[in-house]
Amino acid sequence: MNIYAFKNIKFDKRWIGGGLVVLAIAVPLLVRQLSGAGATPVDMTTVSLQNVRPSILASGTLAYRTEVNLTAEVTARVASILVQEGDNVTHGQLLLRLDPETYNNIIAREEASVRQNRISIDRQRAVVALRKQQYERSQKLAASNLIDKNRLDEDRNQFIVAEADLRSSEEALQRATAVLGDAKEQRAKTEIRAPIAGRIVSLPIKAGEVAIPSTASLAGAQLMKIADVSAITAEVKVDEADVAKITLGQRADVFSAAYPDTALPSKVEKIALTPTVDGQGRSYKVTLAIDAPQDLLLRSGMSARALVYLGDGARRLAVPVEAVVTETPEKNIVKRYVWRSDEGVARKIAIVTGLSDDRWEVIESGIIEGAKIVTGPSKTLRRLKDGERVAQRPADASRRNGTETEGEVE
Repeated sequence: MNIYAFKNIKFDKRWIGGGLVVLAIAVPLLVRQLSGAGATPVDMTTVSLQNVRPSILASGTLAYRTEVNLTAEVTARVASILVQEGDNVTHGQLLLRLDPETYNNIIAREEASVRQNRISIDRQRAVVALRKQQYERSQKLAASNLIDKNRLDEDRNQFIVAEADLRSSEEALQRATAVLGDAKEQRAKTEIRAPIAGRIVSLPIKAGEVAIPSTASLAGAQLMKIADVSAITAEVKVDEADVAKITLGQRADVFSAAYPDTALPSKVEKIALTPTVDGQGRSYKVTLAIDAPQDLLLRSGMSARALVYLGDGARRLAVPVEAVVTETPEKNIVKRYVWRSDEGVARKIAIVTGLSDDRWEVIESGIIEGAKIVTGPSKTLRRLKDGERVAQRPADASRRNGTETEGEVE
């Protein structure tokens, strides 16, 4: 067709107008499609390896590793106190004296009883010797028929009774000696000595008060407390639902009330075998050995909280906890999934999760490292549909709606 023929062709104005309308509608749609406009704005992240550290929170108090409560073993008035609270003491050091007067009187009485029994034994030995001579003489006279048999039997019986009386006196002496030894031991208990080397951390008794042998919380029952302040532990209560997850040697961080922002590295040292009943609940005492810096002034009895870490802290494939959506299609059946972005298209991917902490949830299967997943907002996560287009929303929008991203309640 030459140019002269083309010029002779006449176009219908209606077709031209229709074409312009189609272009006016199609072009913006195509541009928006290519530019991502019309996609649901979401927050996204890439699946990667993370340090997942699940933990159990427990509370309790600090306590020195070695603490000894000294109580009286005898009842007596406190005569003198030779130490003060805060003093350092050595093993065997004399700390306190009780009035020994009562036990001195008992010892004097028992010593007299011992002397009396020894005199009785001397007298009985003399009687035995006399009865033996009489019996031997009667035997000779009876052999010569100078005395009858009845006299011989009488002398023999008197000799046997004298020997029995001697043995009785000897037993009485042993008994009196034992009582005297017990009285001296009781008097020795009026001197209170340090069973361990350490520091006096409590001294509730005062001179002139009466010390009583009791473990109850009575006045005079506790004399003082000695502790080895070089080592301190945390005694925390762990709920019965969590105690089975804890094993000896597990790492933990302890935060004391005096230093709430300082994590004290610790390890699980002891786990109680019997529970403590608190109202309707049960808990188990777990002792944590604390590796505390020397410059921290920690005290026994301070309130503390502990984070006992369950995992080994190794890097694992994990996603943010807010990215995991949970469904319960049937009773006792729980399914978890995430929304994966495949070139801007949302895909619902079932996953199997493992350990989790406050930030991350370990993925055992269902998704691979490097995949891009949707993390929020939470309302959008619940309303997404498989195949729906998604796009990363601007960073400033994420910051403005940060509370929505972390967790939104409809």
